[in-house]
Amino acid sequence: MRLLASTGPLFARPLGWAFGVLAEAGYGDAELMVTQDPSTQNAERVAAAAATEGIRVPVVHGPFLLLTRRVFGTDLVVKGRRSLELAGALGADLMIVHPPFRWQRAFHEWLLGGAGTEAAEHATRVGVENLYPVAVAGRPVRFHRYTQPEHLEPFPHVVLDTSHFGVAGVDINAAYLALRDRAVHLHVSDYRGGGRDSHAPLGHGLLPLASFLHRVGRDERAGVGRVGNGDASITLELDCRRYLDDRAALVGYLRQERQKCEALLDGAPAEDVLGRPDVVDVAPGADEDDADQPTVPPGGSPF
Repeated sequence: MRLLASTGPLFARPLGWAFGVLAEAGYGDAELMVTQDPSTQNAERVAAAAATEGIRVPVVHGPFLLLTRRVFGTDLVVKGRRSLELAGALGADLMIVHPPFRWQRAFHEWLLGGAGTEAAEHATRVGVENLYPVAVAGRPVRFHRYTQPEHLEPFPHVVLDTSHFGVAGVDINAAYLALRDRAVHLHVSDYRGGGRDSHAPLGHGLLPLASFLHRVGRDERAGVGRVGNGDASITLELDCRRYLDDRAALVGYLRQERQKCEALLDGAPAEDVLGRPDVVDVAPGADEDDADQPTVPPGGSPF
């Protein structure tokens, strides 16, 4: 199974630098996050930077973050179409979108209707990712349309994000079982609790990532679901801000997380890889500054 890292956490650095870090950490493939940086928006510039570092770009994440709300325009359908054009020009087989807000009906209807046909014209696919409710006055409010596994069932190509399901209070193993015939891509990271989208290193949160990745690995070997069809991939989408000013530490961190993910996919015990049981009640280091854990400020990760 292809194991990617995202350029998104490295958005504050030049794209070529980001690709170089990922290559040095042992990744052959990257998920491109389209940002305000013009070099991420132009297929020729992306391809040139990737070729220089020996990196492939099989997945494009469209500019659907709050930070990128004006990239490719503010009309979400236009944004989706331009992202499909970029993915097609790069030869990427997946373009990821975030869910519309509940009042953004035109984008919702496009995703249900014409998006798949338009993606096929560019020899790619649209992957719809899960998001999560937002706490307002201490209560979760569902602004985005797709926060639960059943919300994603209408879509043939789904992107399952473990940290997002953690925020939503969804069992990631149950979600995977419900969606494994649609899950063409997995965003894997841990969730430290508190309702914040932490995108923490594997084993530094509350999620049962060992059993989750054990099941994904078994399905791949047994030919079950999209992963078993050779039709799926994984991106480690990790908060890297703590390491951005220390390239060697950043490379080591990303290499370590890749090795942990690979070991768990192969069935290695949680205690051997993560240094903790698969199921915990309190995130390790929740009340201290853990050297292996990028600090997540109030408001959580930008993803």
